[in-house]
Amino acid sequence: ATGRIRNNRTEMKFEGVGRREFTFEFRMLPNNSKEAENIEKIVTAFRYHAMPEIEGSDLSGRTMIAPSTFDIEYFPNTHLHKISTSVLQSVQVNYGGERTQFFVDDHPVETQLTLGFKELEIITKERIEAGF
Repeated sequence: ATGRIRNNRTEMKFEGVGRREFTFEFRMLPNNSKEAENIEKIVTAFRYHAMPEIEGSDLSGRTMIAPSTFDIEYFPNTHLHKISTSVLQSVQVNYGGERTQFFVDDHPVETQLTLGFKELEIITKERIEAGF
């Protein structure tokens, strides 16, 4: 009625902080068939642990069990921050590099693996003081 509106200063409102996310990239170049098989196992293991599972043996259940958690540490970790328990939220795999190439046994000559992790806890000042 008066042509005025009350400003509740919402631009100053603190709504919290998000969980920290970390991305790790690996470029793996096997020298032989055995190394290529190990790389395949590594990729499969990360893809497996990034997914939930369905409770029950018939896959018709509605209850899902949360994906695996990871406790990540840097080595050496003298001057680096700690990472709290995390979940693997993304797995990206590129085979063969810029030009897809394969060995005679059909294994790729290069595998690039990118892993995206997200911490389960929200880090506070106290956790930063503890090295996180």
